[in-house]
Amino acid sequence: MKRLYLIGWMICVSACSQNAVNIQQKPDTTNPSLSDVSKVKYPVDRRSEKVVPESFLNWESHVINHQAIERYKNFLKQQGIHADIPDFEFFQTARDWQRCNAAEFEVPPPELWRNVIPTLRILDQLIEQHILHDFTVTSVYRNLNLNRCANGASASKHIFNAALDFRIGSETPDLKELILIQNTKVRICQFWYDYGQQLNMGLGVYPSGQVHIDSAGYRTWGVDHRYHSSPCKDTFLNSDKNLGIHKNEASSGTTKALANITSRK
Repeated sequence: MKRLYLIGWMICVSACSQNAVNIQQKPDTTNPSLSDVSKVKYPVDRRSEKVVPESFLNWESHVINHQAIERYKNFLKQQGIHADIPDFEFFQTARDWQRCNAAEFEVPPPELWRNVIPTLRILDQLIEQHILHDFTVTSVYRNLNLNRCANGASASKHIFNAALDFRIGSETPDLKELILIQNTKVRICQFWYDYGQQLNMGLGVYPSGQVHIDSAGYRTWGVDHRYHSSPCKDTFLNSDKNLGIHKNEASSGTTKALANITSRK
């Protein structure tokens, strides 16, 4: 009898152990991995690899907004615009949108779509000529009321959808990045100096790393929105020592850039 009890006990232990192994080996489908959660909560723009804000996803999800975005993007594509700007950057309005009780994102009226084309072509060339690398678009179109509230110029080119602001580098750059930002500003100034008049290019360059470009008049300005504060003044650009690059080297790429821009007009 004891022998029978012993055999039964051994069979029970073996079966229970096997069940425990099977339970451990069964994949856990109730708790997704951290990477899967990240993909759901924080989608990434496939072109720029930048995290797409949830506020943009909510705004874009509305049918009217989604359709307007697609129509506008198709229009620009037909005009030969290639600048790969993430949608959530291209359609953001101004940094003061909350203070002004305005929309964070907005598609400009169709009658203004064509105005931005020459400016985007300039941006295309700055990218293609490897003058711009790490940058973030911070403002394109602003409606009149938002521009007033945000203390924008009364005749700001943003309200006509003819201007584009971008930031070089990150918002809090380290010393190494500051050097890169300064070198990029110099190259943008050189581009403007050589070809800005022919392109009707306006250029604002600020100490923060913010840059404004438009195609509404040949001019430049700096921190106080006046010519004398611009780092792109003639005295600055005519000095090879200050430039840190030779004008002939810079011009070799921008000559081709101008030909590309004018051929697309």
